[in-house]
Amino acid sequence: MKLLLRVLFYTVLVYASYQLLAGLMQKKPQLPKVLQDYADNAMQQYLCKAPVSWRIGQLDPAFDLTLEQAEQAAHSAAMQWNQAFGVELFRYDSLDGFAINFAYDERQQQVLQQALLQRNLDRYDTNINQRVAGLQQQSARLQQQQQQFEAQNQQFAADVAAFERKVQQASLDRSALQREQQQLNQRQQQLQQQADNLNTEQQRLQREQQYINDTVADRNALLPQQTTEVAKTEVGLMEIRGKQRVMTIFAYKTLTDLQLTIAHEFGHALGVGHTDNPASVMHAALNTQQSRLTADDIQALKAQCGL
Repeated sequence: MKLLLRVLFYTVLVYASYQLLAGLMQKKPQLPKVLQDYADNAMQQYLCKAPVSWRIGQLDPAFDLTLEQAEQAAHSAAMQWNQAFGVELFRYDSLDGFAINFAYDERQQQVLQQALLQRNLDRYDTNINQRVAGLQQQSARLQQQQQQFEAQNQQFAADVAAFERKVQQASLDRSALQREQQQLNQRQQQLQQQADNLNTEQQRLQREQQYINDTVADRNALLPQQTTEVAKTEVGLMEIRGKQRVMTIFAYKTLTDLQLTIAHEFGHALGVGHTDNPASVMHAALNTQQSRLTADDIQALKAQCGL
C-alpha cells in the first residue's frame, strides 16, 4: 500500500512539473519583448537625462564660419529648448560635451548656389510685383482719362455742330460768331494736345508691359536651374551609439538656418522623432515656415521624456 502511494505521489509530482514547464515554455516568446521594453525605457531615461552637454568639435575651414559664430548658433538653439521647458536641457561644456562637428561637402555648395538662385528669384519677383502694381494703377488712371477725353470730344463735336447751325443764320452777330469760332479752335487744340498726351502715355505703358514681359521671361529662365535634391539633402545628422552622441552639420544657407538645424538635431539628441507639422522645428525638412519651437515640438519632447 505504501509502495502504491509512493508511486502515485511521484506520478503527480512529475505531472505537475510537466505542466509548470509547459506553462513556462508558452510564456517564453514574450521574454524578448519584455527585454526590449526594458532596453527602450533605459535608453529613453538616458536620453532624457538633463542637462545634455555639448561643445563645438571639428570645424571644417571650408565653411565660412568662425568658432564664435558656431557656438552662438548652438547656444541660441539650446536656449530655445531650455526656455520652452524652463529647465536646463542643454548645457555648454567645452571639455565633456558631445561634439557638434561641421563637415563640409558638395551639398553645402549646392545649398549656397540654390540660396543665391532663390535670392535672385525673389529680387525678380519683388521688381515684377512692384511694376505690375504700378502698371495696373497707371492703366486704370489712363482709362479714366480716356473716358473723360471721349466725353469732352463728344461735347466738342456737339458744340461744333451747333456753331455751324448758327453760321447759317444771317441775323446773328458776325463778331460773336468769330469769337465763338476762336474758342472752338482753342478747344480743338487743347483736345488735340490731350489726345497726343494720352497716346504718349499709352505707348509708355505698352513699353512698361513689354519690360515686365521680358523680366518675367528672364526670371523664368532661372527656373530650370532649380533642383529638388537640395531641399531633400540631409544638412544635419544626429548619431547615438550606445551612450555616445555626435552631431554633424553638412550645410546651411544662413546663420538662422544653422540655428534651426542645430535645434532640430538637439531634439534628436533627446530621442525626439520627426513631426508632421511643417512649421515645427522637428519636421523632417528644413523650410521657410520654421522660425522657433512650436507646440508640436514641445508635445513631442513631453511624450518622449515625460516632462
